[in-house]
This record gives sequence, C-alpha cells and structure tokens, in this order.
Amino acid sequence: MRRRQFLRNSIAVGLGSMLIPRWLHPLLARSDHLRDRGQNRILVILNLGGGNDGLNTVIPFEDDEYYNLRPTIAIPQNELLTITETLGLHPAMAPLMDLWNDENMAIIQNVGYDQQDLSHFRSTDIWRSASDVDQVISTGWVARYLETLYTGYVENPPEEPMALQQGSTDGLLLTGNEGVPGVIVDDPSIFYNLVNETYESEYNNDPPETAGGDELSYVRQIDNNSFAYAGVIQAAAEAGQNTVEYPNNSMGTQLSIVARLLSGGLYTPIFLTHQYGYDTHNNQLNDHNNLLTVLSSSIGSFFQDLANLGLKDRVVLLTTSEFGRRPFENGSDGTDHGAGAPQLLFGSKVKGGIYGSNPSLTDFDNNANLLHEFDFRQLYATLMTQWFELGQEEIENILFHPFETFSIIDNRFSQVSYPSNKEAVLGIPQDYDLSKAYPNPFNPNTRLHYAVKERGFVDIIIYDLKGRKIFHPVHEMKPAGFYNLNINGGNWASGTYLVKMETKDFRQTRKMVLLK
Repeated sequence: MRRRQFLRNSIAVGLGSMLIPRWLHPLLARSDHLRDRGQNRILVILNLGGGNDGLNTVIPFEDDEYYNLRPTIAIPQNELLTITETLGLHPAMAPLMDLWNDENMAIIQNVGYDQQDLSHFRSTDIWRSASDVDQVISTGWVARYLETLYTGYVENPPEEPMALQQGSTDGLLLTGNEGVPGVIVDDPSIFYNLVNETYESEYNNDPPETAGGDELSYVRQIDNNSFAYAGVIQAAAEAGQNTVEYPNNSMGTQLSIVARLLSGGLYTPIFLTHQYGYDTHNNQLNDHNNLLTVLSSSIGSFFQDLANLGLKDRVVLLTTSEFGRRPFENGSDGTDHGAGAPQLLFGSKVKGGIYGSNPSLTDFDNNANLLHEFDFRQLYATLMTQWFELGQEEIENILFHPFETFSIIDNRFSQVSYPSNKEAVLGIPQDYDLSKAYPNPFNPNTRLHYAVKERGFVDIIIYDLKGRKIFHPVHEMKPAGFYNLNINGGNWASGTYLVKMETKDFRQTRKMVLLK
C-alpha cells in the first residue's frame, strides 16, 4: 500500500478532513506539557447517533400521560429501575445502578436548543459546532477548545495527541481554525501498521507555492503526524491493560481502548466515542433495549476498569445525541424525530442526581415535541469551566455566547478558574492542608494543592532523602486561601522526594516519586 492508497485512507486513519493546516514543522518538537494545560483530566464524549428516546431512557412513570401517549412502547412500571419517586431508568440500564447509587451519575433533563432542527445531519452539525440554529459554522467546539488549550500546536505540537476519535470518520468536532488537532483511531495496532506501511520518511522535493502545493504539504503533514502519533498510541496500548471484561461489541471495544491507553500513560484530554442506531422509527422496544444494554454494560465496565486502575478521579463521560424523540409513538411501534431529551454525565467527581424538571407531557413546542429546559451548550460550558478550569472569556470565545453552568463537578479546586501560573488563590479553607502530589509517581511534572487557614508566613521546601534542599517554591506571606503548586522535576534525578509545608501552627510532609 503506497501513496494513492494512503490518500484514500487518510480520513480513516489520519488527522483530518477539509482544512489545509499550516503544519510545516516536525511533529514532536519540544513543547509545554499538554497534561499541565488540561489539568491532567480527561473528558470522554459518547455520542448516541440517531436521536435517543429520552422518555424511554429516563421514564416519568408517575405521569399517566406517558402511558397514554405510548400505549404500545411504554415501559411498564413494574419493570423499570426506580431512581426517584417519579422517575425510573430503562431496565436495560441495570449495569449503571452502582454509579447512580454512588452518586457518580448525573441526569440532565430536557437538553436541546431553540427552534430544534429535525434533520439528523443539520442537528448533528449544530451540536458539534455549537452553533445557533441559523448559523453554519465549519469548525467544531472541541477543536476550538483544544486550540485555546494549546495555542502553539501548529508551530510546536504536543508530544501526545490532543484528541482521539473512535467509531466515526466525521471530522467536524476535530476541525479547527488552524487544522485538525486530533487523530481518528479505531484500533491502535491496525492504525500503527497501516501508517507504517504508507509512511514516506523523505521527500526529494519541496512543494510548489501553489494551491496544489498546499494540498501536497497537507498530505505530507498527515503522513508525518500519523506516523509520529501512531508510535505514541501503540506504545501506550502495549504498556496499558484492562482489568475487566468488556462487552464484545464496538462500544465496549472503544471504551476498553480508552482505558487501556490511559493506563499505559497516554494523556489525551478528549476522547470521542460513538454508538449508532438510535433512530428508532420502528421496532423500538426491542432495538432500544439492545442499544441501552450495550451502552450501559460498556459504561459500567469502563468505570469499574478505571477504578481498578486508579484512574477514576481523572475521567468524566458525557453522552450527547442530536435530538430526542417525539412524546407519542408512531404507527410502526416506534417514535419519530423530536426535541428535548436527557443527557447523562458520569464520573467519581460528578455530583450525581437529577438536574432539571420532569418533561412536560402536555405542553409542547410548535412541532408537538418536548420543550427543552437547558441549552446543550450549557453542558459544554460547564465542563470547560468546572472540569478543565477554563476562564469565562475563553469559553465565550469558543461557544460564541455566555451560557449558565451547573454546579455538577465535586472538586473544591474547580470552583473558579485559575490561571496557568504556578499558584492561584481559590477560596477560604477551614484548615491548613498539603495535598498529595498528583500524578505520583510523575515525570517530570506534578501538582500539589495546599490550604492556608489564615494569613501568615508559609514555607514549602522540597528535599531529597539525604535531606538536601532541592527546591524552595514558597517562602512568603500568604493570605488565607486555597492554592495550587506546579512542580517540574525535569532537572532532578529519579528518586523519592519529600515536600514539607510549614506555618506558625502547622507542619506536614508529603512524599512524591520521580520516575524517568
């Protein structure tokens, strides 16, 4: 397989689609660490393609109208999984009940947007571009976020891919203003082998300064980028592991690959996964049951795997779907394209519960569809604010408007955004504290948080095990507040180090290990 075959397969295995990025530099140049910029946190987006039926996912069983509107396809009350006095989950979602009971699952009701478009293609584009319904935007909100997160990626790309997409070759989410900051990989080994078969290490001429030359530069950059990132991804896949058995289907495979790559040391802020088949115009009882069985068992396995691997606090997973279904069944034992629907958010740092009201089954929009209570972009804004700790002005630039957020992430250090400098005040604590370093072991960057109960002089010193002072990052008067402290051990030897914090009334020591 040589150049022509590579061109045909570049969408499926490479970086991109429509834009011609200005990537004319070696891929793995020395760069600031992506892990620091993304707060060492990961967002997995799981798209339910086709329009998931929210009413048969989160079921308002106490509302008689639900059964009146759906005499054939309603879920009987004695079969559903009761989660509140008025709501139950589809019985196929039993594998998620542990997450619900542990308050690690949030249900955001009635998510949609004004003037809901009922076309799969257009509504999917609206969700992925984060546009208004009357706007056509050619870039994706994920790509715009990543370009904000890592502004120098064109000239100075990170050593690990900024996003990894599975299950779809649609490129809009990863299409940015400068290029495509991510890779599409369904299987690391196949990706690695295919790229190595097609890779050209040297070129005997420079592209001409023409439109055709720009296209050739783009293709060559896909070749270079795919080759370089293929090695990084494959190394993480070989080093990583799964500790549970996943369902033997595409959804289970996708999430198992995410967990394995993370356990192998890969840091990629955003993973995009996909499940299709939710366009249930007919035979919905059977088809929707099968879809939710696959979805729930895969997510349940994924979070159990993350917990076993010690990674559960670093990952949240958000479901998306281009629209819900109509409140009433059609004549084919199914439902047609609708509007508002619930979305789900999972993770140990998620404040579990119900957000929003039960859907009204008597008050509809102009198309006789369910009304939305929350704009879908509120979910994006919330995760960028509370999970990735991005500033409000940056988020407005990404989403084009300000949006209200939910208090949905249980993280005291995420209540307000903090800048990328070494320390930032985040609130008023009730006690002194020095957190454990995370990650630990680390190479070469890690982070600690510390709390100052009242204004006073604070010393934080890092020693090696021989008692030699290695670094003295804090030696000053501090107001009461929460702070974070970034540590870079790039010039230190591998080994164990002690971090000691001391104030007038408080002393604490933490251990951290640098492994190079």
